[in-house]
Amino acid sequence: MYANNPEIVLQAMCLHLGSKNENEFAFIQSPQYFYDRPENLCILNEYIGKGIVGIQGPFYQGTGAFHRRDVVYGLCLDQIEHQGNIVEDELLKKFGNSKEFIKSAAQTLEGKTGGYSSNISRSLDEAHRVADCGYEYGSSWGDEVGCLYGATAEDNLTGLVIHSKGWRSGYCLPIPHAFLGCASPSGPAGMRQQKRWATGLLEILFSKRNPILATLIGKLQFRQCLAYLWILTWGLRSIPELCYIALPAYCIITNSTFLPKVQEPTVLIPLALFVIYKLYTLLEYIQAGLSIRSWWVNNCMARIVTTSAWLFGLVNAALEQFGFSEAVFEITQKIHRPSDVDEVMFDDSPFFVPGTTIILVHLAAWATGLLRLQSQGAHGSGLGDYFCSVYVVLCFFPFLRGLFMTGKKGIPWSTICKSTALALLFVQWCKMMSSVN
Repeated sequence: MYANNPEIVLQAMCLHLGSKNENEFAFIQSPQYFYDRPENLCILNEYIGKGIVGIQGPFYQGTGAFHRRDVVYGLCLDQIEHQGNIVEDELLKKFGNSKEFIKSAAQTLEGKTGGYSSNISRSLDEAHRVADCGYEYGSSWGDEVGCLYGATAEDNLTGLVIHSKGWRSGYCLPIPHAFLGCASPSGPAGMRQQKRWATGLLEILFSKRNPILATLIGKLQFRQCLAYLWILTWGLRSIPELCYIALPAYCIITNSTFLPKVQEPTVLIPLALFVIYKLYTLLEYIQAGLSIRSWWVNNCMARIVTTSAWLFGLVNAALEQFGFSEAVFEITQKIHRPSDVDEVMFDDSPFFVPGTTIILVHLAAWATGLLRLQSQGAHGSGLGDYFCSVYVVLCFFPFLRGLFMTGKKGIPWSTICKSTALALLFVQWCKMMSSVN
């Protein structure tokens, strides 16, 4: 990320100092936007982001934020009125063994200004010492002070703890945008980032600092708790998403149906829900100045990411909870070049196995339905099941195209073999369930 608006510091300070209560905001957050893919977070910021602003304030996003020092040092909102003299020796265990830093932190926590050292060389030497990787050992950094550890999504955890102490956060959206950054590229790098996010968010959900406890025993507002739960449960969505995606193929293979027949009036209920939801989300994109193509591409990528990266994030978080693995922060590679949003590059990464399996399962379902139609005639699965199956294939069309492409745009044979084995197991399981019923 880089500063795109030179006045952002001034505007953030105006929000910090110009509110009715100068102690109202713990930090001022500017939403993230990307210069190479401006539509990626536009809808999220425009609707979800601005909605959360009206509760207890936006989430801390790791970048583009201006924090109060005393809040970073662990100060709670109700401690503002009781700021007094602080014994520096008591802060050594909390902030480390830098006398200069302890003096600066004590003055900040006491609400004092000025009194800092005028010796620039000494201050620089002390700054290098405090910035050393080993300085935090034996202190409260990462536990009570600074950016908190305990989850690979440390920004959300830090913001959640700040909100649970009663603080609010401010929202700054100047024109032009305050900060711009480089989006992660398509393919394994982007999937790896999504997996890390899903894992880190679930780590927070399963920890003692989850929003439910923060609401019950802390000062997190109930609606803000719901907002945090919405984002923390991203990884859990992969299971019902997979079930819904596999359901049409299951019904076609087993010659059953989960939707009303076309001639039945009740078919209008799921049809109306589907059409209304799609038109509503399309209207959101149009109102935000985005194209229909962006709406469709992001709709497809949401299905792909949920059933692949978020699924692996859920598995990874579960393994961590049961002690079979440890949290590892994976750096996302960023490429400073424009990239087509729907251009998917494939390799032998396991991230592409679920999507390839889904495509093969639905193709197998179509083949099974076609053979049954020729031999037995039309009965059993209805048009609704086939419509849902076609919709799934369209969402995963990059994988369908990848089956017939070569090079980086084609799916490797190792991935195809793994997916074929999984698809055959699913088809066999469907036939077993059909014979049992």
